[in-house]
Amino acid sequence: MSKTRIVISVLLLGSMLLAHRVNIFTQVERDSVIGQCYYNDGTPVRMQKVDVFSSTDGKLLELETDSAGYFRFAPPVKADLKIVLYAGTGHQSETTIKASDLPEVKNINFERPKVARKTVEAKDERPLVDEESIRRIVEEVVEEKYNALEELIVKHQRSTSLITIIGGIGYIVGIFGLLFFLRYRKRQ
Repeated sequence: MSKTRIVISVLLLGSMLLAHRVNIFTQVERDSVIGQCYYNDGTPVRMQKVDVFSSTDGKLLELETDSAGYFRFAPPVKADLKIVLYAGTGHQSETTIKASDLPEVKNINFERPKVARKTVEAKDERPLVDEESIRRIVEEVVEEKYNALEELIVKHQRSTSLITIIGGIGYIVGIFGLLFFLRYRKRQ
């Protein structure tokens, strides 16, 4: 096998490996951290493990992405957080969130309090809020969250495309450099 074929094979293998990289993208909204996990080609990382670590308390939470690659949690402490995605065989990504970006943490009790249940007689059978109002409110909130995540993904994809362009130019320069080297070597 010639040296040229070896170099081209290595370059192609490198670009294929980049195509299987996983990305984790997080955003702090009110009292929650929302994250989306996806492969470099945009495919969501479905039903995979996500761990949340604190700079002060170690491992805090074990989560799992949903069928669209999303996860959500309320931070139990206000400290720097490291979020690690495990997306199967050798695929792992992590991101950090600074404590200053997190909301104030309310007193969280991880054990459910025991509440004495009282029976209350219903005076009026009509619901306080009708179904249409609830549906409209939910749709507005979901749309707001979706638009915010979509904007952040577009920003991330723009930066990724610049990296891809610079990498492609690097490959081309490297190939030409190799060809010039081989041509010079043949003349010698």
